[in-house]
Amino acid sequence: MQVYQMTEFSIYLQQRPGELAGVLDAATAAGVEIFSISTTEHLDRGCVRVLGRPEEALRQVCESLVDAGIGPVVEAPVVAVSVTDRPGVVRDLAVLMADNRVNVRYCYLAPGDQEYPNAMCVFRFDEHDRAMEVIRNADIPEANLGETQEEVGGESAA
Repeated sequence: MQVYQMTEFSIYLQQRPGELAGVLDAATAAGVEIFSISTTEHLDRGCVRVLGRPEEALRQVCESLVDAGIGPVVEAPVVAVSVTDRPGVVRDLAVLMADNRVNVRYCYLAPGDQEYPNAMCVFRFDEHDRAMEVIRNADIPEANLGETQEEVGGESAA
């Protein structure tokens, strides 16, 4: 299981048409490839969490958004764990953290791509470095490559 440290940008937006499209247009214009996005609502605002590359170009986009009065933007370290598509893999990671007394602030799944071929479970922890060490030292079983989803109950990675 591969573990990656990444920088996530959380952009807080007004609840009005076009806010999300504007952020994504700005990223595209700057040559940023957003490979993961998660949206939620927080205190009557939208919160868009993005992972993209090149990271420095995404950071500059976020800084220009703040300069234009959009935001705030919060930059935070996250841990992305390459996961196989098998039932219970996210649960296994959550239990691992609980057993090691590491708080999970939130998590979401991100699809694989050319750079990261497997799907990833992206976590934000209270103790980032400790969580990375726990995951790297864990013995989490991989999927049985001979089984199909139907054979293991038709469940997804979550």
